[in-house]
Amino acid sequence: MSVFSVPFPTSRTALLLALAALPTLVAAGAPGVLALVVALDVAILALAALDALLTPGPGSLEARRELREPLSAFAPNRVGLALASRARRTLRLELADAPPPELDSSAHRRRIALRPGESARLEYQATPRRRGEASFGDLHVRARGPLGLAFRQWRLPLARTVPVYPDLRGLAAAAGAERAEEGRARTRGWHEGREFAALRPYRPGDDVRGIDWKATARRGAPVVREWQPERNQAVWLLLDCGRQLSARLGDGRSKLDHAVDAALALARAAALRGDRTGAVLFGSEVVRVVPPGTGRAGLEALAEALHRAEARPEESDYGAAFDALGARQRRRALVIVFTDLSDPDTSALLRARAAQLARRHLVLFLAVADSEIAEAASSRPERSEEAFARVAAERILAERELAAASLASVGVRVESAPARSLVAAVVNRYLEVKRRGEL
Repeated sequence: MSVFSVPFPTSRTALLLALAALPTLVAAGAPGVLALVVALDVAILALAALDALLTPGPGSLEARRELREPLSAFAPNRVGLALASRARRTLRLELADAPPPELDSSAHRRRIALRPGESARLEYQATPRRRGEASFGDLHVRARGPLGLAFRQWRLPLARTVPVYPDLRGLAAAAGAERAEEGRARTRGWHEGREFAALRPYRPGDDVRGIDWKATARRGAPVVREWQPERNQAVWLLLDCGRQLSARLGDGRSKLDHAVDAALALARAAALRGDRTGAVLFGSEVVRVVPPGTGRAGLEALAEALHRAEARPEESDYGAAFDALGARQRRRALVIVFTDLSDPDTSALLRARAAQLARRHLVLFLAVADSEIAEAASSRPERSEEAFARVAAERILAERELAAASLASVGVRVESAPARSLVAAVVNRYLEVKRRGEL
């Protein structure tokens, strides 16, 4: 349903009225000048009123906003406006769509002319600056009359809220990392996993320990066993939604944003190999738990939870997250904790709980490294401010190394990766665990 419109005069009408008043400035005392000016004004206003009557109203245009849901965060998304004229005259329109303010958009204000019965489609790009929900507003329309002296303005009710999911380009990066790692494994001649897959003829270079002697005796030629990674294993992703990952990096994204992309990429890699992926989102308390799932349904449930993950300025309760995991996972699993180890006090409390978790599960802490801190620590200061910045950066890196060593001493694996290569790092670690059969 369209909103009622009221005609307004245009700037051309105002200009004509101003020009009509010029005779009073040139010959203010001349007889008949005032009457002439009034006659001109009346004529202009009459033309403007006629133009307003001829100006198309709200029923003259149909519009539909077209976009692909969900939107991808931090990536350009196409937004289309499908237009159809229902007017008897040519529509001369000024359109202003209403994308959410948290989206970077361009070309959402356009001018277009539509002949009677004509249809058209306009497009612009919108880039969300965060995950979650994005609320589009109505489409604002301004139609000019055939004389250009009046216009009508209304809006079409196209308001809608759409979800904004993690950038799906991370999945493409994950696929590249998987292919590269598996290619290296084949080059080195490694046999993945511990689950029997098939028998095949022996080839030069095969490990003689893989020969199946019974099958060799039956066939009269050397036969080796092929192995594959075990399936239906559990992978748990623990995302720290507290202050540790709230810092924003040079690309304008938070550390949590990069962790979410990496977590979704890892879930895809696990689904392709028949594994189940669950997640625990936690801050000062456990925010959400996603039970391990497989296939497309499991990925959709995980993506639904991850797209709402939001970093808050609060201390994270790792104990609560580990308890939530322990209550749901008894068998050995791969547990990947996305966090930061820059706080020595938090790391000291974390060590004891992580040691308990590592007795049953394979635990990997993945820290999102800050390249700006690394650059500051290795810079050559020229001013006192730069010297202080270098000292602070060196202290932060030293505290992280100390925390990593402390966790490693109780059997927890720790790795730090720059945000730009976090997806490849986490997928490669998962593939390595599968290849070695460590679960």
